[in-house]
Amino acid sequence: MPGPIHCRSHAKSPFVGRFIRNRLPCYRTRAMVPLVVAGCLLTIQTCVHAVEESYQTVARPLLEKHCFDCHANGADEGGVSLDFEGELDAHLDDLNHWKRVWKNLRSHLMPPASATQPSDQDRAALASWIEAHVFRIDAEHPDPGRVTVRRLNREEYRNTIEDLFGVDYDVRDSFPPDDSGYGFDTIGDVLSVSPLLTEKYVKAATEIVDEWMFQEDGSGNRSKEYRRLFAQGYPADDHQVRDEYARRVLRDVADRAFRRPVDEETLQRLVEMVHFADQLEGVDFEHAMAHGIVAVLASPRFIFRTELQPQPDDPSVIHPIDDYALASRLSYFLWSSLPDQPLRDAAAKGELRERLGEHVERMLADERRQRFVPGFAGQWLRTRDVEGIAMDARRVLGIRNSNEANKIFNRNVRRAMRQETEMLFANLVETNGSLLDILDADYSFLNESLANFYGIPGVEGREMRRVDLPSDSHRRGFLTHGTFLLVTSNPTRTSPVKRGLFVLENLLGPPAPPPPPDVPPLEDRRGRGTSTETMREQMVRHRADPLCSSCHARMDPIGLALEHYNALGQWRDDQNGEPIDASGILATGEPFQDAHDLIDILANDRRQDYYRCVTEKMLTYALGRGIEYYDAPAVDKIVAELNKDEGNIRTLIEGVVLSAPFQLRRGDGEPQPPSRRNP
Repeated sequence: MPGPIHCRSHAKSPFVGRFIRNRLPCYRTRAMVPLVVAGCLLTIQTCVHAVEESYQTVARPLLEKHCFDCHANGADEGGVSLDFEGELDAHLDDLNHWKRVWKNLRSHLMPPASATQPSDQDRAALASWIEAHVFRIDAEHPDPGRVTVRRLNREEYRNTIEDLFGVDYDVRDSFPPDDSGYGFDTIGDVLSVSPLLTEKYVKAATEIVDEWMFQEDGSGNRSKEYRRLFAQGYPADDHQVRDEYARRVLRDVADRAFRRPVDEETLQRLVEMVHFADQLEGVDFEHAMAHGIVAVLASPRFIFRTELQPQPDDPSVIHPIDDYALASRLSYFLWSSLPDQPLRDAAAKGELRERLGEHVERMLADERRQRFVPGFAGQWLRTRDVEGIAMDARRVLGIRNSNEANKIFNRNVRRAMRQETEMLFANLVETNGSLLDILDADYSFLNESLANFYGIPGVEGREMRRVDLPSDSHRRGFLTHGTFLLVTSNPTRTSPVKRGLFVLENLLGPPAPPPPPDVPPLEDRRGRGTSTETMREQMVRHRADPLCSSCHARMDPIGLALEHYNALGQWRDDQNGEPIDASGILATGEPFQDAHDLIDILANDRRQDYYRCVTEKMLTYALGRGIEYYDAPAVDKIVAELNKDEGNIRTLIEGVVLSAPFQLRRGDGEPQPPSRRNP
């Protein structure tokens, strides 16, 4: 173990330098340097001794008992070594190394299921030690992270225009698809803007304003939007009167479009733009006003969601976002649109935070909550993909005639699959149901075509409705929905790897690492066996490669548990004439016999992993950034509340809204880590 810190060996340490720069600004005074360094070194020596003592008394005994056989004394299975060569402090600075240890420890992937398992108390103690001494997380003063300025994605743009002007603008024909990150298209870092996209925004603004202001109804009269704009009558032919009229209208539009009160300088420029256009030959006042409103919609203040902050470039300064930014975060989280009048009024009065719970309840009772379903669930559970994914129904069903195959599996069935999953999620939001129903609901939402496709009798008509499933049904929860089974299959066959990976990434976490390079897919390996092999036999061969075995041991058992469902989601008893074996053992050690057993394990034994995973997914969607290790206090707090409230979904939603990452932010850049200290 490293000994006490001495000035000669540590005066030039990067850690010491960071501490001096962050904690003692007077270090720049040359005369004070010796005194400052001496004082800092004394403080650091105390801190490091505290870390060493806690390591010896808390961490090392647990690591020796459960980890050193595979990860110390020269062994480094999985590329993880817990041998401390040199200073303990330097070893603890390797955050990426410890993130792997921490994630696997929390998700029960390590120690492996075949080894003696630490108690829940020991596992929590070691995780807490890593958080306190490696990550240096202060749960009382958490790092809320920072968020890149976010461009409105296509759906947010469409909803915002609809709520602002009542115009249903076709964004899919006007803008390219949005990039996504961490599984969502709300991530600020990937919502970039190109010169071409900027031109499209200007064109879209012109088309929207033309439709809003100049569209006529069936009787040849101007639209109600036009009549509302000129509710006080057409202004007199006097430029001062018209300027005041333009100022009043533009202030109202800009306040709503910019999602905060427009500043006087910007408003004056808009008025001057209308004034200039009004003086041009052949341009009437109506079209001059249109120029001003187009400028509002083409403004970065409309296209981007900005959050004003007093010290934007100082990552060490944490502060609450202002009420207008909070209103926008809330409205785009739940409605994928701009704040309504009650939110704007509460923000203007500075009352939003104290009445946040009321507004969440009000917003979840509003019809606009339906946008939350395709926005969040559509990406988390991939319902957006089910109607467009390419499938060869003829080959999956073993029917040569494509018309006959289409009678069984068609776009109506696909649409019903999407609605089945989205209606389950929407029902949970409306009734404050338990998140566990996503895993093990004994009911579903079906119509006649989907019920027939699943082989469930007694459902008639095109209307989707709640159906209680028979006790012996093969259907139970999302993992037996056609949505999941379809989007995790290949065009002609099932994919246990895709199904297993989906469950790891979206329901359990953490996901398996990406495959190593140059490993051929399963289809390229089939020549080594026979064409009549079952999927389990093919996966056994695929897993024989040492490069593949460690990751596939986590994914394959989950995917193979669902092999009774073919690539289209229909139940089958055998494959190639051989009975399907759906049994297996999870990487965390739980055995199961079939899909229902697997679902029971996920909803019970692995409930904490599920709660944590869905919490991280919803935080990611709401914040517009990926979840980092320093978000652990916020995630753990929400998970604790979910445990108290039996997983009620509104507990999750409210927990996200009340969390430090949602309410606070820091300046851009990465903050310097604080000195190590006792937790």
